[in-house]
Amino acid sequence: MMDTFKPAQTYKHKTAQSADTTLNALTDIILEGTWDWNANTGIVTRNPSWYRMLGYDVGIFRPDVFTWENIIHPDDLTRVLTHFEQYTQGQINTYQIEYRCKKADGSYIWIRDQGKVIERDENGEATRMIGAHLNIDEIICLQSKLAEAQATLQLRKQNKLDVLYQKKSDELACQNRLLEEKVKEFEHISLTDPLTDVGNRKFFEYTLKKELARAERYHFDISLVLFDVDFFKQVNDTYGHSEGDKILQVIAKTVSANIREVDTLARWGGEEFVVILPELNEQQAYQVAEKLRQLLSEIEHSCQKCVTCSFGLVVYQKGQSSEQLFVCADKALYLAKQSGRNRVEMYQR
Repeated sequence: MMDTFKPAQTYKHKTAQSADTTLNALTDIILEGTWDWNANTGIVTRNPSWYRMLGYDVGIFRPDVFTWENIIHPDDLTRVLTHFEQYTQGQINTYQIEYRCKKADGSYIWIRDQGKVIERDENGEATRMIGAHLNIDEIICLQSKLAEAQATLQLRKQNKLDVLYQKKSDELACQNRLLEEKVKEFEHISLTDPLTDVGNRKFFEYTLKKELARAERYHFDISLVLFDVDFFKQVNDTYGHSEGDKILQVIAKTVSANIREVDTLARWGGEEFVVILPELNEQQAYQVAEKLRQLLSEIEHSCQKCVTCSFGLVVYQKGQSSEQLFVCADKALYLAKQSGRNRVEMYQR
């Protein structure tokens, strides 16, 4: 059942300006961190208290959903997003959930997040939602300490072997930390291309599916760029594979330095690379691809004056799978090759 928002008529202002003045003053002094998400624009407005609660300078973040997702504790993220989608899709009637958020100093605090959809489109899709974050870290810490104390007391009653227990506990904690470090190291190796130090094909496929799900969730555009080095086989045959490897490394470094933090660069294989561009429409993505093409064509390599790249670009359409999107980008790249190379071609539906 879709929810209906009926605010209480506490204030009756004569002008919109006086209403804005009252609202801004209230959101600046309350303890809760308020937020206002507009799905049509992709903008999330947060009050100063939201930043102060987490220890960040007011206004330091981009006003978008990435900011929110990036500060959620990784262990809580899936649970939070599932709850968010269930509510916005009308599967549950209330949005209220507790999870951890990252502070400016790198630590985490527990917050209670409450929100309400106040606008939907003709298809029932949520287009605007407002809410507030309340700091409940002190309460959670007290509850945790109480539970820990009760558990310790129970343990002492059971066996009186506190010293041995503590020693075993410390040993186990140490082993767990070492294991976690090994797991992180293995994950990095398994998702990173060893030559260029950017994401590999596995990382790209995982990231693309995640970004497509996010584009569906928040109703924004996402573009995919596929590019490769022109006549790369000739470079390897003429100058050797070591020179070819150096070119790939320079390309990866140059592209990484000229895309946004929210963008993703990965090596698809051989001389092919892919770039995921969230929140960019056809025109914006084309400008990025053209900028990268120009930058790469100006790089002078030791083996020859310059090496050019061809680019294929496609914009995601609702309902497309990640595989279908990649096929479209590959077709656009093929067109760029057929049209003379060292150019950007857009996939035409």
